[in-house]
Formats: sequence, C-alpha cells, structure tokens
Amino acid sequence: MEQQEVSWEIPFDREKPIPFVKHCRLPAVSRENYHELYAIRSDLTEEERCSSYAKYYHLGPACPTEENLRATEPGAEIDPARAFLIEDYVQHMDVPGCCALKTGYCTLENGVGFAAATVTAPGIRAEVMSHYIEHFNPPGDLYYKAWYPGAHFRHYEAAAVEDVGHGMEYLQFVEGLTADKIGMPTPAKQDSFCIGITGANILTRPLHQPDAEPIYMSELCYYRQMEDCYEERVTFWVGMHFVDGKSQLHLPGGKAVAPSYVSALARHSIWETTTFMRNVLQFWKDRQK
Repeated sequence: MEQQEVSWEIPFDREKPIPFVKHCRLPAVSRENYHELYAIRSDLTEEERCSSYAKYYHLGPACPTEENLRATEPGAEIDPARAFLIEDYVQHMDVPGCCALKTGYCTLENGVGFAAATVTAPGIRAEVMSHYIEHFNPPGDLYYKAWYPGAHFRHYEAAAVEDVGHGMEYLQFVEGLTADKIGMPTPAKQDSFCIGITGANILTRPLHQPDAEPIYMSELCYYRQMEDCYEERVTFWVGMHFVDGKSQLHLPGGKAVAPSYVSALARHSIWETTTFMRNVLQFWKDRQK
C-alpha cells in the first residue's frame, strides 16, 4: 500500500480559531505495519478510561437537528442543480450570508457524489473554541474517539481509521487543500463571518482490504464565527481529487457514485460535527465551574 508524502499545517489564530485534529503523533502506517490497524479498538484503553476526559466519550454522540436528519436520510437527495462542482466552490460560499444550501446530497451530472453538511452551534464564541483547541488534551486516541464515539478510532498525522457509514475504513489524507488552492480570498470578500477553510484530497479503503481500489474524494471545511455562534460547513465530492485548480475524475469502477454512498457520508458528517460542537461547549462549561 503506497504511502504519499504529506506536509501541511492547519493554522490557528486565537481571534479566528479553526479546529484541527490532535492526532496520535504517529505517521500513517505503511504496507509493512498495516496489520497493526487490525488491533485498533473503538472502546477506551485503560489509560483513556482513567483520564478525566473520558466523560466526553461517555456522553455518546450528540443528536443532530431534525432538519439535518431529514436532509441526510436515504431517498432525500436534492436536485443536482442545487449542488455545485468544487471549481464553483468560491462563488457559492463567498456570498453574503454564505451558501443557501446547508445540508444535502446527490450525484452530480459528471457522476461525482456530492454531500454538504452544516452544523450551527449557538453559544460558541471565539474564546470558547480557542479554549477547547488549546486545553482539550486527552491521552492516546481519546481526542478522536470522543469526537464521534463508536465511529472514530484513530487519527494519524495524515490518515485516520473510522466508520463513515460504510464500515471501518482507512483514510489517507494525501494532500491538503487550502483557501489559496481553491482560489478563495482570505479574508472572504462577501461573507464577513468566514474565518477560514481547510480540506484535503482523500483516499479511502475498507480497513480489511488494503489492496482494494481506493475511493477518491475531496473535502472542504468552511468555518464561520459569529458573535455568539460557531458554524462549520463540510462539503465532499466523491469520485475525484482536486489538483492544480481542477477536478481529476476517479469514479469508482468507472461508474457514477450512488446517492446511498453520499447519503451515509452526509449523515456521518452531521453526527460527528454536532458531537464535536457539543464537546466544545461542554468543556467550556465544565472549566467554568
């Protein structure tokens, strides 16, 4: 299983806090030690159970809004005309009030699977998110496990093991996507609440099939900070990578991506982001006691 060189950092600014993953400080596995992935567990290790941070894992996943649940359920795909190519990301996102499409999924005309998920978290001010980023430091894999208990297992420097709705998978983050790479002005020209964008080109395979044909996808996360509200908008394009300013199609088996695939991805995204935001706010409240 070939590994690709990865070198990218997600910036952090106290005034404009952008979440980033605190990983296990291990490099992505190679073919030689890939078997070690099979020993990864979703429950807590002894060290993690004894940590004061274990409470956030035991809170379990936080339920998304009814609106998001309805928008991501099977059979609820949107008209592809409402979605957009990654090349058109800036013109859809950098508008007053941000993109009109919040959460939804479909298959685009070119066969690419599209999924968008928006989670808005009242009560999270910039100082609340900054506090979490700087001080939420559990041991082992607990940071990632608490992010989505039962579905997140481990995050490496440039890879992750999780279940995004298709069973346990190994995800490789092969290239970081930044605002510059997608032509996004920083700060945004029209959306005054945009504080940054992160993303990646990703390869994903079933965990127990390391030689399977990988699924190609690109992901972008758009962060907005209002006075007393934090918002994250996550968008996926499945069946492609974004390279040198344009899409490179890699449709699985040469076929269009099924709506059921991106439906599961959108559902995973709303659950993990809602849970993450709940943990941010709960950690702030706990530290104020």
